[in-house]
Amino acid sequence: MRCSICEGTEFVPGFNGRMTFGMAPACAGCGSVERHRIVHDLFSALTPMLKTWRVLQFAPDRSVRQHWFALYTGSVYGGQNSLNMMDTGLEQGSFDLVLSNHVLEHVEDDIGAIREMLRVVGPSGLVALTVPTPLFRWSTEDWHFADAARNYHFRDYGADFASNVVNTIPGARAMIAIGRDAITGIADHVYFLSLSRERLAGLARIWQPSGIPLVNIHRS
Repeated sequence: MRCSICEGTEFVPGFNGRMTFGMAPACAGCGSVERHRIVHDLFSALTPMLKTWRVLQFAPDRSVRQHWFALYTGSVYGGQNSLNMMDTGLEQGSFDLVLSNHVLEHVEDDIGAIREMLRVVGPSGLVALTVPTPLFRWSTEDWHFADAARNYHFRDYGADFASNVVNTIPGARAMIAIGRDAITGIADHVYFLSLSRERLAGLARIWQPSGIPLVNIHRS
């Protein structure tokens, strides 16, 4: 098997020696793990439309390629262009896409951060998120502090994550794309949020012919 990001063929254990189904998940060449390859494969199908997009990525990683976009900006916590996800100070509609992989669990007010990201991308923009292991628990557990024993997470996400977003933020719409990592075989949810129904529907029209499972989340 080859890494879909760098074509590497050597894989090593992940953070703290983590294995997935007994398989080493981290690419020795580029350092990508399952979520990076899943997000990369979903976005690689969108490259024709990405050429005009302005993207902001919190905690830059290998999940997307900078040259896919008209403008790429990375925000590194405590470093280069560090932005507060809950209050970026950016103008509405500054970007077409905000991308965040395994960052939201480190943010005190995650709903506030999502509301801010939706503001930054404006009425027709897109927010793409992954969070740790939402498939493995029914409901989100939030202990309201950064727990050092749990890698400074504020919460563990559950299957209710997307419904919590659309039921809390007026006008928010959500779609889940379920990707599968070719190296380990594990599936993961990638959440796509927008104020625009048509934006999400446009993504669905591109992915559906490839058999990518999609879930349309409605306000209850």
